[in-house]
Amino acid sequence: MNTIALKRLTYFSPNQGGIMAALVTIIIWASWLISMRAGTQSQLSTIDLAVLRYGLTGLILLPVFIKALPSLRQTPKRYLSGILFGAGIPFFYLSSTGMSYAPVADAGLLITGTFPLFVTFAAVVFYREKLTTQRAWGLCAIFVGISAILFISIMSTGPSHWKGDLFFLCASLSWAIFTVSLKLSGLRPLDAAAWLCVASGGILLVGLLVGLWELNIVQAPIEQTLYQVFVQVLCVGLITGFSYGFAVRQLGAENTSAIGAFTPVLAVLGGVYLLGEPIQMAAWVGLGFITCGVLLASGVRLRRH
Repeated sequence: MNTIALKRLTYFSPNQGGIMAALVTIIIWASWLISMRAGTQSQLSTIDLAVLRYGLTGLILLPVFIKALPSLRQTPKRYLSGILFGAGIPFFYLSSTGMSYAPVADAGLLITGTFPLFVTFAAVVFYREKLTTQRAWGLCAIFVGISAILFISIMSTGPSHWKGDLFFLCASLSWAIFTVSLKLSGLRPLDAAAWLCVASGGILLVGLLVGLWELNIVQAPIEQTLYQVFVQVLCVGLITGFSYGFAVRQLGAENTSAIGAFTPVLAVLGGVYLLGEPIQMAAWVGLGFITCGVLLASGVRLRRH
């Protein structure tokens, strides 16, 4: 009896832990999108948020960066550049600027929802990977969702909203470049995170020293700053670096991506209940197509028992 129980525990615990890690990751991703939207409506500037996200996190990860220097020196520069610019300041700027024009629902749908489309495009075009029929249908559904969001946004909300959606699509493309570069670099997730944050923090420091940017953190209310520190540094900068990697190891990349398809759903609900943003028809249409598309593109199948 004890042996059977032990076997069941050994079999189920890793999957349960992987599912929990994946759920933690998507909750943090959705919280990050909401925090970025809240940041654009506060006294904190994009540079303030970037300093918290990369500068402060970079200081915490500096010992990891120093220890990883031998591995970083052996990594091709094009992959290091893809990691740095794909998930660094350019991605942060595109996401933050888009939040100034469009609601968090669009950010959740277009940044996290269209990400598989760009990754697959890069894999098929540049690395000659095969495209299965199911994945092709999933990508078509994602494309329909994107088109619906952009079309309805232009027709019903005006050019400013549409401009924000374009920024989100560029941010999604940037994140896809980061993902492909990270995969090909062979770096450990924590080492890659240390390189990303320390290097981005260095760029921000140089820009501040030469007067290219200014900080408004001192003038902002302390509660706004503490909230952003909690989300940008602790949750996004540190926790997801572990939870996402653990989920991929336990569940596999396809199943983790399938669970990640619920990030736009949480972002939409968070925008409604936390920020008071109404759900536009474009969000409903895009939510259905993009969520189904991501599930199909991730390789999820209905199995008969």
